[in-house]
Amino acid sequence: MATLQKIRSKGPLLLIVIGLAMLAFILGDAWKIIRPNQGVQYIGSIDGKKVSAMDFQNELENYSEVVRFSSGLQDLTEEQNNQIKDEVWSVMVRRAILEKETDAIGLKVTDAEVRDVISKGTDPVLQNTPFNGSDGTFDVDYLKTFLAIYKDLDPSAMSVQDMRQYDAMYKYWLYIEDNIKSNLLYSKYISLVTAGLISNPVVAKDSYETRVMRSDVVMASIPYSQIADSTVSVTTADMKKVYADNKERLFNYSENRDIYYIDAAILPSDADRKALLSEVNEQTTQLIEADAETDFAALLRRVGSDITYSEVPRSAAVLPEDIVERLDSVGSDGVFGPYYNAADDTYNSFRILSKDMGYDSIQFSVIQIASGQEAEDVRISDSIVDALKKGGVFADIAAKYSQSGESNWLVSEAYEPASITGDNAVYLNKLNSMKKGEIANVRLSGGNLIIKVDDVRNKVDKYNIAIIKRQVEFSDETSNSVYNALSQFVAANKTLEDLKNNAENSDFRLLYYPGFESFSYNVGGVPRSHEALRWIFEANEGEVSRIFEAGQANDHLLVVAVDKIHPQGYRSIKDAAASISRLAINDKKFESLKNRFDGISSVADLRNASGVNIDTVQYVNFNNSAYVSSSASNEATIGPAVSRLSRDVLSKPIKGDNCIYVVQKISPDSYPTEFDAEAESARLNSISASQIGNSLLQELFFQAHIEDTRYKVF
Repeated sequence: MATLQKIRSKGPLLLIVIGLAMLAFILGDAWKIIRPNQGVQYIGSIDGKKVSAMDFQNELENYSEVVRFSSGLQDLTEEQNNQIKDEVWSVMVRRAILEKETDAIGLKVTDAEVRDVISKGTDPVLQNTPFNGSDGTFDVDYLKTFLAIYKDLDPSAMSVQDMRQYDAMYKYWLYIEDNIKSNLLYSKYISLVTAGLISNPVVAKDSYETRVMRSDVVMASIPYSQIADSTVSVTTADMKKVYADNKERLFNYSENRDIYYIDAAILPSDADRKALLSEVNEQTTQLIEADAETDFAALLRRVGSDITYSEVPRSAAVLPEDIVERLDSVGSDGVFGPYYNAADDTYNSFRILSKDMGYDSIQFSVIQIASGQEAEDVRISDSIVDALKKGGVFADIAAKYSQSGESNWLVSEAYEPASITGDNAVYLNKLNSMKKGEIANVRLSGGNLIIKVDDVRNKVDKYNIAIIKRQVEFSDETSNSVYNALSQFVAANKTLEDLKNNAENSDFRLLYYPGFESFSYNVGGVPRSHEALRWIFEANEGEVSRIFEAGQANDHLLVVAVDKIHPQGYRSIKDAAASISRLAINDKKFESLKNRFDGISSVADLRNASGVNIDTVQYVNFNNSAYVSSSASNEATIGPAVSRLSRDVLSKPIKGDNCIYVVQKISPDSYPTEFDAEAESARLNSISASQIGNSLLQELFFQAHIEDTRYKVF
């Protein structure tokens, strides 16, 4: 019963800490609605098999609950939601292509193999779960107890909060179990593929030397920028050669598009700010005139404050910084404000209703009595308190009521940010008023709580405070003004060329985004710009969009135009011209500059030469790029060139990304560690297995012809 008792013993805590965050089980509307009126049924295909939007949404909801449960986050940001969407899609793709391959060869993972991994408890997936024992390691007996209890649960006999907690815990376990099975299948498959990889002593020695051998060098460099681009002539043949040499770098893994867009931010006007200040002045008067009978929670809701009222006093640690800075500056009536805070662009005022001392942390034990009849609750709870005062052991008495009576720490920062009223406020205020060792019998609407304070830490100032904090927002008039100006501009400039020619003169900034992809989720980093994104991938080259409302608070207006469409696959030489022209120009510059090194036998001969930079670079290594301070860049070609040089011999000209180089080794090769053939072979085999595994999955991904059209729905 340890698992059940552990959860039951935290009942009041769950009511406050978890119960206040039940929205953790409600997904954001970013994916909650599948747009039924648009007739979209699929969000992509894997190896020719379509993936339904409903299947994707179901996996999305399940994984989102796992993330919320495991991270303890109450609300996920838009960025976190997007990361979850990508993770779910990646898992679905990986699962589909792996199962196709393993099914073809009859490779399976049995339930017995999964149970064996769980019983051993050493898999990394099991190292951070709710089923860890007191030593922090996975406890399989703890898991079995939980699963047995969950199977026999009667939802009608449990609170909604507790049942949701059990459900979340069970779904989390199913996710872990599925992970174990998936990882086992992947490991089996990769083991079959890599079973023939055997490292030999020659390869091991070569790997060791290229990894650890290092030298100091003197380097002479001439930047390509010394030759003006306008003086370089690049022919069609030059472009074709560069294209052939770099073709693999010019592969589009998915369709992308070059776009231009205008992002018109809607900002509050001076008139908007003056209007809000006037409102806050009036609301501050209401705050001053409020008496002890005032419902301050309702008052703050009515005035639209961003900070809700709580019947439980709060410590300064959870109050906004601008409020804390002014706590000691309140007037005789306890009121400060109105004032403007630039950090969060708000107008503020607050009233300190009372100030007292409270605990930063409280360790307590609790027994819950809820028979459904008040008189019976009172009788039982009074008898428990009497038994405890006569020396009864709290845990022993709790066990008689199927509870652990386990002692738990409650940190004030866990509950103070919330708006706490009713039973929660009664319970917490009583807890904060008790002394170490004290026992209390607290009557709540649903039953009685017998509380024993076991320990307390740090008495701090706590404030019963009502805060008016109002974000400055733009008015409809301001929004309409920006919209009308942009609308007039778009009406007069209907083509992309018009936008390019006239945007700046009309005080609109036209931004360029090459290679825009559908899984970017938003346009130009503007939240909730999904409608604009969807339009981008339905438009043709040269099209200009309508105006889209976007932003967290509809505070952005977007106009988008599609310049170029790049389909999946190798980019054509014409399409890649912008990417490879710089490489072609640098090739020409290298050929022109290398003649400057003719007849030079040492770097010393170049020290007084015009336009040549001299650097000393330490620890140049075959496997790592060398950092060149004169060009502030990393050059990958220097290490391999140096590894073939003898000491004090000048290299031939080396073509870098930014400069032409010649180098001279000035120190012998050094080996900072001893060679261990067995360890090096094992390292090589491990790396090879990983690299082949990744390469194989990538190749299977290409062969599966993945079509990702999630943007149409999610």
